[in-house]
Amino acid sequence: MAGRPPKVAHVNKAFRAEIASARGLVDAMSALPAKIHPSIQVGVHPKHLRQVVALAFMGVVSAWEEFLERTLVRYLAGASADSGYSPALKHGSANSLAHAYEVLSLNVDYNPQRDYLKASDARWVWRTADFFFSSHPYGALNNKADLLKNASRIRNRIAHDSEKCKSDFRVAALWFLQPANGQLTQGYGPGSLLLDTAQRNFGNQINQAGISHFEAYMRAFESLAGSVVP
Repeated sequence: MAGRPPKVAHVNKAFRAEIASARGLVDAMSALPAKIHPSIQVGVHPKHLRQVVALAFMGVVSAWEEFLERTLVRYLAGASADSGYSPALKHGSANSLAHAYEVLSLNVDYNPQRDYLKASDARWVWRTADFFFSSHPYGALNNKADLLKNASRIRNRIAHDSEKCKSDFRVAALWFLQPANGQLTQGYGPGSLLLDTAQRNFGNQINQAGISHFEAYMRAFESLAGSVVP
């Protein structure tokens, strides 16, 4: 007797909780007075605020990639959202979550302790969905491909100090800032970019909201999650 199909609502809820947690941390830290001089008793040094924002962002990007993987696997195993929505399968559903991982990875010996899906690559996610579903919600990722690619570049620079990560971050920062001289200021890093005001690339409603790149990304991720799990 076949078991009940898996759910995706809890995956969506968990991801949104990660966003709320990161947003709450950043808001709380940002509300503290700036502490430049050691004699100031209460406050946060701007450098430490930038570090906190960067780490919060890194956590959300990792949670986003986990969200994509967990929803894709569950949809392939026949899951439906609480709204009743389920992508239309081309070839029938997987027998279980484990079977779905085997199918998506093309590896009958898939081991979640050792192997992984390419959920960090948004293009892989929606093109894989194209293969297994005749209709699906992951096309929304295609419309935000550059935004998602640059989120990964920012995250990778936070996590790594390699020359490639530095170069990729510079590409992302210039894409957002578009400075007249084509240069970033000395020492400009992920925390600085995330705290700067978003002015382009998020869509007019967010671009004109006067919010930081960090908050703009949080809203973009919330919107995308709502498309994937309607």
